[in-house]
Amino acid sequence: MNIEALLNSTKSVIQINDEFLIPKELFQDSGILDLSKIKVEGKLTMPSDDNLLLDISCKGIMTIEDSVSLKPVKYHFSFEINENVLEKLENDKFTLDILSILWENIVLEIPIRYSEVTAYKEYSGDGWKVISEEEHKNNTNNPFKELLNQIEKE
Repeated sequence: MNIEALLNSTKSVIQINDEFLIPKELFQDSGILDLSKIKVEGKLTMPSDDNLLLDISCKGIMTIEDSVSLKPVKYHFSFEINENVLEKLENDKFTLDILSILWENIVLEIPIRYSEVTAYKEYSGDGWKVISEEEHKNNTNNPFKELLNQIEKE
């Protein structure tokens, strides 16, 4: 993103209302199967010589693997960035690499576990089955139930 007008005090604010596409090379080893364009709205200001403030809200959709079914699912995410990005200026000092800033924040949005499965009875086998959190709490056949209760009391 060219910010020369802001740095030369020709403009006081650069409005951002754009969509950015993160290259597949960045997210291919992150657990993200696909990533939509990231919608970015906000502004870039320079209130002083040592502050370049990026104040934006971002949203998008990532396709990840369902934790239970292992099928691809869409995961909607959004986040805000309010930070001084002066140190992230490119070498020529007139461009800001907004893709790297976006990617740093998208990585934080990747869920550790995410599932849209509600019919847990479909996921069972010989001697095993997937149960919901509620079933897990109400399970009275757990041989460790008494031990768990003691731990919770402490």
